[in-house]
Amino acid sequence: MSDKKIRGLKRKTKKMIERIEQETETFPSEFYNGYWHLHIPAAQSFISSSKIPLSIKRACMQTLLDRTEHLIKIKPQYNEKLRVVAAIDLPDLWNSQIIVFTGDRHFKGFFDRDDGEQRWTPLSKKRDIEKEWSLSIPAGVETLGIREDLTEEDGEKFESEIWFVGELK
Repeated sequence: MSDKKIRGLKRKTKKMIERIEQETETFPSEFYNGYWHLHIPAAQSFISSSKIPLSIKRACMQTLLDRTEHLIKIKPQYNEKLRVVAAIDLPDLWNSQIIVFTGDRHFKGFFDRDDGEQRWTPLSKKRDIEKEWSLSIPAGVETLGIREDLTEEDGEKFESEIWFVGELK
């Protein structure tokens, strides 16, 4: 990441939030391999910068949660069970997304991450993203924190947390 000052914070934040809202105005109708997803519509150099204030990161996360709640409320009847989930990736918020799953097979398959290159381990129930980040979690949804351990082909290791908020049951 660059130490360079980020210019246009308010404008870029407003545009990112507007795009998330636009992309989730209506419920998605096209699914690929059992799901639809929306990644954060912002440059990685913007949203993942250490220069971005926590208030902007919090606003981004809250928008994802609010739009997840919106999609749950407007979810149509469908021939398979639909689940709407926000996946908030920390510390690299750029990897965060809203996901709509079709059917239990796709949903359960998504969470099956335990091999030599990727391992997901549930975080302690004592952790609470709502309190840690001063977020407002919508009523009636579940929260699950996961520690993700990745090993790249060259052996380099990465660790992150992914917080899933939405229809997890």
